[in-house]
Amino acid sequence: MTSMNKLPEKAQPTTLEMGHLRRAEDLPQFHTVLEMWPAGKARAFNRERIAVLKMEGGMIAVVASKAVNLSPEWFHILDRLRRDGKSPRMFFTAEPIVFEILEYHVSATHEDAATRAVSGIDLIIAESKPLNYFADMVGRTIEIGASDAHLEVRGEYALLNARVGGVMRRIGNYPAQIVIDAVSAAFTVQAEELSRSDAAFNARLPQQAMIPIRNKDKDYTLRYQSHPSVGGFDVVLRILHSSASSSGRVKSLPELGYLPSQVEQLDLAMQSAWGGVFVAGVTGSGKTTTLNTMLSMMAVGGERKIISIEDPVEYIVPGVTHLSVQRTNAVGGENPFLNAMRAFLRLDPDIGMFGEVRDQLSGEIAQAAIETGHKIFTTVHATSALGIVSRLTSKMVGLDRHAVCNPEFLSILVYQALLPKNCPHCKMPAKQHLPAAELADYETLFGLDIDRIMCASDDGCPHCRIPGVDYSSVVHAGTSGVCVAAEVITPDSGLLRLLLAGRDLDARDHYHATRVASFSAPDMQGKAAWGHALYSVAQGQIDPYYFKSTFGHPKGFRQIVQKEMP
Repeated sequence: MTSMNKLPEKAQPTTLEMGHLRRAEDLPQFHTVLEMWPAGKARAFNRERIAVLKMEGGMIAVVASKAVNLSPEWFHILDRLRRDGKSPRMFFTAEPIVFEILEYHVSATHEDAATRAVSGIDLIIAESKPLNYFADMVGRTIEIGASDAHLEVRGEYALLNARVGGVMRRIGNYPAQIVIDAVSAAFTVQAEELSRSDAAFNARLPQQAMIPIRNKDKDYTLRYQSHPSVGGFDVVLRILHSSASSSGRVKSLPELGYLPSQVEQLDLAMQSAWGGVFVAGVTGSGKTTTLNTMLSMMAVGGERKIISIEDPVEYIVPGVTHLSVQRTNAVGGENPFLNAMRAFLRLDPDIGMFGEVRDQLSGEIAQAAIETGHKIFTTVHATSALGIVSRLTSKMVGLDRHAVCNPEFLSILVYQALLPKNCPHCKMPAKQHLPAAELADYETLFGLDIDRIMCASDDGCPHCRIPGVDYSSVVHAGTSGVCVAAEVITPDSGLLRLLLAGRDLDARDHYHATRVASFSAPDMQGKAAWGHALYSVAQGQIDPYYFKSTFGHPKGFRQIVQKEMP
């Protein structure tokens, strides 16, 4: 925070804190708003504002707008506080938004919070401030390039975090009541009508919705998911670019981080006339981004009809017909997702992309599309490329192994994760940052040259530090962007026979036995996603810290590596 003008001598306490508050989260934690000046209706549109706060620990703070700071009114309030035995030790100037939030905090103390959060819909519609607060909070995460915004409401305060470059970063905190009202307004008023799981916000229920939002002349859609937790509730907002703001160039597979041996396999799979391209990974691992990169390659020339069915559409790919369909719990003909997937087969497509195969409905339609000669691209939630087969044949999806385990059904299996990349400007040799014993594991188990391993700096640098992120308790902060760590498997007949027989562990050993290159070489044949990540570690691109946080300790792969040895 920037320093204020120096106080006159008579106002100088022995120890004080000063600064300028630009946003609500810049406020130090306070217990009570003791008073607001001017009082009553006189302050409604007044830019000359003064607030007196009782801070945690009983300390008194005075917050003033720039227009009234150090004015006679300001000194009058200080003198009165001292006569009452209250000696302020903290002095701030503040932007108008700070006073709006302090004002809102005052009004919130006079009403029942739970009632206002759940049933105060008329108030929310009449009062636009909660929606402005929601737009401000989400706007902060959009502006720093976040993929997700996380609100964690606990007690009197709420934390705003954001996932940036695959890593969770602290943005700030707000009074809980402001966040409750902001979220309630966004869910109840702003969300798309048919997307809401309930008619109105309720912090005691898990809820879902799609919320359109505009930030700096660009349109976005927020995939809203909330859930009650001990002491409060969490809201996670996936930030999706709408069509008007998603027209940028699609990254190529190498730009995403796929290596030449993997790109060659993916190219062959895309050129085949049938079969499924299945991409697995955890939530937020970039699966849809990879699929849309492949779809954009397939759409070049416009010679094939390509249809995608997604819930919702995350990226607009030129040359692709996108059907955005909201999944519901309805059954039979009332389910719009079922109707869209059935209509797909009647729209004369050559290639289809289904957002996710996750249940018997989507599994059956995907199987029908593949078996009728269509090329299908889709995602699956699985923990490895070979795990896709287990997922497709599980009770949740319910496909028969005889149908799945043949080369006409499985064109290629992909699993990917995203890891933060070291900032090239401030990364440092791992020998200067990690214990020798920890580095020895990478050398003895995987044969990596530890002199080439690099770590992200703890503090980052001007090239990688993101304005608006709280780095006070962050380690390994010096990262910039993300890259893929993937396993790409084109099933051979031996692998398919093992999978058909249910010998999944033997199938994994069979695949790993095909490795011919060292872990420091770019050939990814026979390597799992962690092997791809090891290559990035060996090139100094990935910090071993993020390798461990994503895949586990290097010693956990000892048995696999030993089995591969002759």
